[in-house]
Amino acid sequence: MGLAIQVAVAALYSLAILGLFLYGMNAWVMVAIHVWRRRHARPSPPAPDVWPAVTVQLPIYNERYVARRLLEAVGALDYPADRFEIQILDDSTDETTAILTDAARVLTERGLNVVHIHRRERTGFKAGALAAGLKEAHGEFTAIFDADFVPPRDFLRATISHFADPRVAVVQTRWGHLNRDFSLLTIAQALGMDGHFGVEQPARCWGDLLLNFNGTAGVWRKEAIEDAGGWTHDTLTEDLDLSYRAQLRGWRIEYRPELVCPAELPVLITGFKSQQRRWATGSIQTALKLLPEILRAPRSAWVKYQAAVHLTYYMIHPLMLAVVLLSVPLLAARELIPSAPLLVASSLIFALSTFGPACMLIYAQRAIEPEWRRRIWRLPTIMVIGVGVAWSTSLAVLGAFWKPDLTFVRTPKFGIGPAGGHWRGKAYTDHRRGGIAEIALGLYCAVSAQLFWAHGEYGVVPFLFLYTCGFLTVGALTLLHTAAWRSRARTAIFSIALAVACVLFPSAGLTDAGPEAIVAEGERWWTASPDPRNPVACATCHHDPAETRGWAASFPKFKPLPPPHGRVMTLLQANAEAVRRHYRLADPRPAATAITAYLAARGAGAPPTPGIAVGQPVFATRLQALSRSVARGAALYADRCAWCHTRAVIAPAIAAFPRTRDGGAESLEGFLEEHAPAGRPLRWDSQAIADVVAYLAASRAGPAWKEQP
Repeated sequence: MGLAIQVAVAALYSLAILGLFLYGMNAWVMVAIHVWRRRHARPSPPAPDVWPAVTVQLPIYNERYVARRLLEAVGALDYPADRFEIQILDDSTDETTAILTDAARVLTERGLNVVHIHRRERTGFKAGALAAGLKEAHGEFTAIFDADFVPPRDFLRATISHFADPRVAVVQTRWGHLNRDFSLLTIAQALGMDGHFGVEQPARCWGDLLLNFNGTAGVWRKEAIEDAGGWTHDTLTEDLDLSYRAQLRGWRIEYRPELVCPAELPVLITGFKSQQRRWATGSIQTALKLLPEILRAPRSAWVKYQAAVHLTYYMIHPLMLAVVLLSVPLLAARELIPSAPLLVASSLIFALSTFGPACMLIYAQRAIEPEWRRRIWRLPTIMVIGVGVAWSTSLAVLGAFWKPDLTFVRTPKFGIGPAGGHWRGKAYTDHRRGGIAEIALGLYCAVSAQLFWAHGEYGVVPFLFLYTCGFLTVGALTLLHTAAWRSRARTAIFSIALAVACVLFPSAGLTDAGPEAIVAEGERWWTASPDPRNPVACATCHHDPAETRGWAASFPKFKPLPPPHGRVMTLLQANAEAVRRHYRLADPRPAATAITAYLAARGAGAPPTPGIAVGQPVFATRLQALSRSVARGAALYADRCAWCHTRAVIAPAIAAFPRTRDGGAESLEGFLEEHAPAGRPLRWDSQAIADVVAYLAASRAGPAWKEQP
């Protein structure tokens, strides 16, 4: 390597490390301001004597799974009905419009003022929709909610009182999370969001620094919007743009961390990456647009510096990428710096830069969550995901400088809330290929870590391992979550990457005690009824071990049910029907899953005789019904599964269910419900699910099953 190249590599590496240091150290600054100023936070003012008129704006584009949920929550807001109107700003091109029309009709019949504005052209995207709605808004204030939010009933009363200060342009609330524990990805996002909303936003507000409206879950003063120039769509972050323009005009943003508005986090890594790309591009576009004006504004140097850090924060991703890519060339240039002081310094700076955000995230949990110690073990998830998206986010940042792409890409949501849900088989999943670049970077980082270790440069190795884990995990998740790539080969890649992550970061493993815990829970459900009015439990009638031992192996089978008909059912479906009827449970699925695991464990080793239970007569009509079920299951399997899965391989695996996965119990029926590569999803308690299971189980059945006509 020539001397000039060596100098260039060392210089670029030094600049990247310096940039990471500045951004990383700012996390310590935010924590310090929060600790110092939190006791001086402004108290909530009293409620106004007369509640002002408010327009609730709901910008929506193709949100069939969450649109009705949003309208129902907004319709339930506790505010004088004659003092607020609801604007549905609908740019949809699918069935969402029909859903919104029906939901608006229901709210109108309840006496609410609902205006449904459906644009044929998405001019200006979200900013254009908000601007169009503002022209027709009658409220003095405008509350804005994206489609994935569920505002609490007291939202308007809790926020409007803060406009007693005439300088307040907007009141921003803290985002909550409807599906925090859905997956490791949502856990990671929730931690990152909590750091921003739990520490950074209040610190900027209490420290009299410039901050931003987050695009939703806030209320604007209409006068402030108009005074600042209105909604514009020359950047992808219209909220950040308007926030800074308003503050430069002398308005103030009031942030209230105690007011929480929950929302649905993206459950697909492709959606999360798309969201991050949009925010990264938009923030850099806003910086290029407004930083010159900010630097000329009559503000202190400290406020200007913090504004620059705030607007350009996504530069941290190309800086991280530069450090990764330059690591091996820097190692090759060791003869330029024999003592390797740059590598030693970079290790220390890496540590400070990494520990700063990590400490801010931990402190955020302490600030907003009473049981914060139970959450901090999850910190590695955000570290892994955060560095893993550096490639896609870096491209977005660099693209903002020379490729002004203003296409607003919506983040898909699937109506997943505290009660769970699924995304497989639904519309809005991403069919674009991706993930290969991240996997390549992960392998590069792994090789780099090995080279540094071999040369005795141990200080950088932990960080390269973190990047290895991050890139491999994000790359594998991208392959898994992208419909065009989903297959057994790509799933194997994901499993390998996730295994690496679990070795380095134990938080990626299961959070429960394993299968034994599910079996023990099932035994509790089996032996005791939760309904004091009906103390008869399963074990009251079915106490004979010899009678129940073979039950698990005897399903699917034909079950006589209360009128009108019996049908072929799986063991889980039969258990769910029983506990719903006897235990009077609104949601029988968790109890039924546990009982199924208990019976399966109890009957381990019993000969598989699907359709034939111990002590029950075998009627030809029942076996004929089973044969028809197998035939239907064969057709379903051929249509939905055979392109990816071989029956001979899959059939024995059904005995492994129920199993522990992602910290909880997963049934075979639940797995089949979510694993829907084609067509409409199958409900876990449906006849179709039983048919597929019957088809898979038929290979284990005796002649009595197979020889029936």
